[in-house]
Amino acid sequence: MSTKDRISFIALGLVIWAAGTSVYRLTGSSFFEGSAAGYWLNVVITGILYAVVSLGLMKWRKIKQKDWLQGAICVALPGMLGEIPILAGFSELMSNMQPETAGRYAAFLFGGYSTLIGVAWFMSVKASSQATSTTRFVGTDQ
Repeated sequence: MSTKDRISFIALGLVIWAAGTSVYRLTGSSFFEGSAAGYWLNVVITGILYAVVSLGLMKWRKIKQKDWLQGAICVALPGMLGEIPILAGFSELMSNMQPETAGRYAAFLFGGYSTLIGVAWFMSVKASSQATSTTRFVGTDQ
């Protein structure tokens, strides 16, 4: 993966984080303070969309699958770091939600980032193991 690709994915992660944080700043109470079913639906759908969009962009940009974990970390890291001050000042910064909602919001974030990184890790390992299994070694009877 090139430096240009890494920078592009870091910028993408920053944009996704800023957009998502803005949306939840305005409408978060309906996602996090409603029913348990609605909350979990949001967690699952957002995690899947985050992984599909990010990995789809890597595929579209022709990033080798073995490098997808690296790309996923570049996408996720700006948001993970950006959420530190948001969660530390949750009551003031996310004032449309109750302070008690910070735990649900943090769990939601953890779910999204871990889904992206986990799927990318799985796909990277799969690609690396396939490349290793197709390599022929000198002096073997294959």
